Amino acid sequence: MSGGRTRVLFAVAAMLARGTSRAERRRRRLLVAGAALATFLLLGAVNLLLIRGTTQTRWAGLVAEEGLRPGTALALALLVVPVLALLHQFGRVAQATQERRLAALRLAGATPRDVRLLGVVEAVRVGTVGALIGTVGYVAGQQAAMAALGVRDTARYAISPWPVPLVLLVVVAAAALVGLRVSRHVVVSPLSVARRASRPAPSRYSVLPLALGLPVLVAAGFLGDGWRMWPFALGAVLVIAGIAAGAARVILESARLAGRWARTPETLLAARALEADPRAGGRTMAVVALVAAFGTATGVITWDVVRANSDTDQFWVVSLGLTYGALLFALLVAVTALVVHRAEGLLEGGRSLAALAAAGAPAASLRRSALRQTLIAATPICGIGALAALLGMAPFLFATPDLPMIAWTVGHALLMVALAVSAAAAVTLLSNRLLTRAAAPANLRAE
Repeated sequence: MSGGRTRVLFAVAAMLARGTSRAERRRRRLLVAGAALATFLLLGAVNLLLIRGTTQTRWAGLVAEEGLRPGTALALALLVVPVLALLHQFGRVAQATQERRLAALRLAGATPRDVRLLGVVEAVRVGTVGALIGTVGYVAGQQAAMAALGVRDTARYAISPWPVPLVLLVVVAAAALVGLRVSRHVVVSPLSVARRASRPAPSRYSVLPLALGLPVLVAAGFLGDGWRMWPFALGAVLVIAGIAAGAARVILESARLAGRWARTPETLLAARALEADPRAGGRTMAVVALVAAFGTATGVITWDVVRANSDTDQFWVVSLGLTYGALLFALLVAVTALVVHRAEGLLEGGRSLAALAAAGAPAASLRRSALRQTLIAATPICGIGALAALLGMAPFLFATPDLPMIAWTVGHALLMVALAVSAAAAVTLLSNRLLTRAAAPANLRAE
C-alpha cells in the first residue's frame, strides 16, 4: 500500500464497512454511541469552565455559582472514565470476525503495519461520526433546555465555537487509541491470525499509586485550609490511578486466595478462570470500584447536610440529587460495560464451556461458577475502593468525634459496596442464557 497511503487506507476501510456482518455493524453502532456520549460529557465540562459570573438561583447552584463550576466540570469529565471503559469493551465485540478479516488482508498483500493502520482508520471514522453526533446533540439539547427554562441571556451560557474542534479531536484520538489497544496483542500472518502467548501476570507494582496516594490523602486532611486543596487533589488522583491500574492485580490475588481455599469444584473453576486472565475483568471492575469509592465519599457530605437540617434547602436537595444521579449514571455505564465484557468472554470461551458440558458438567454448576467468578473479582476491588474513600475522609470523621456520623458513613460505604457487587452479580445472572448457548455441543466444532 504505497502512494496515497492515507487515501487508500480510507478507501479500503469504506469498502470493508459496506461488507461487514451484522455483528460488525452492531459493534460500530455501539462505538458511535459511546463516542457521542463522551463528546456530550466533555462539551458540558468545557462549557461550564467558560461561563463567567454568578447567577442567583436556588435550583442550579452547581452551575450558577462561579466557585462551584470547576468541581462540577471535573465531575462531568470523570464520568467520561466509565464511558471509555465501555468503548474499550465495545471494541472487543466480534473480535474473531475482525481477526479473520485481517488475515484476508494479509493474503491480499497488506503488511502488518498496514493492517494496524487500517484498524486505526476505522476507529477514526467511527469516532468522528460519534463525536459529530454528540456535538449536535449537546448544542440542540442545550438550546432546548434554555428555551424551556426561559433563559434570556443565552449567549452567556451557550458553548463557544472555538473549543468544539478541540473536544472533537480528543474524542477521535481516544477512539483511535482504543482501537490500537484492542488489537495490540494480535500477530497477523498470511494464513491465520493468532493471539500472542498469554500475557504476563499484572505486576505487583501496579498498586503502588494506591499505596502512595492513601497517606497523601490522609495527611492532606490534617493541613490548614490554605494548604489542603492541592495535596488532597494529588492524593485523590493517585488513589484513582491506583484503583484503575491495580484492579487486575487485586483480582489475581483474590483468585489465588479463593483457589487455595476452594471447597467446591465451582469455586475452584471460577478462581482458576480469573487467575488465567485477570486483566479482562480488571478493566471493568475498576470502574465499578471507582463508583463505590465516590459513593462512599458522598456519604460524608450527605450526613453534613442532614445534620444541618438542610433538607428543605432546595440548593442542597438538587445538588445531592445530581450527585447521586451522576453516581447512578456511572454505575449503569459500568454495568453496561460488564454486560459487553460478559458477552465477549462467553463468545471467546465458548469452546471451553462446551468441552466442560460435554465432559458431564451440569449447566447449573457452570452458572454457579460464573456467579462466583464475578463475586471473587468484584468484592475485593469494590471493598478497597470504599476503604480508600473512608481513609481519605478519616480526618474529617475524627476531627470532631461523632458516633452517629461514623456509623452513617461506614454504613453508607457498605451499602455502596453491596450495590456495586450486586449490580455485577445481576449482570452475570442475566447472562445465563448466553452461557447456555456457549456451552452447546455445536461450539466444539473447530473453524
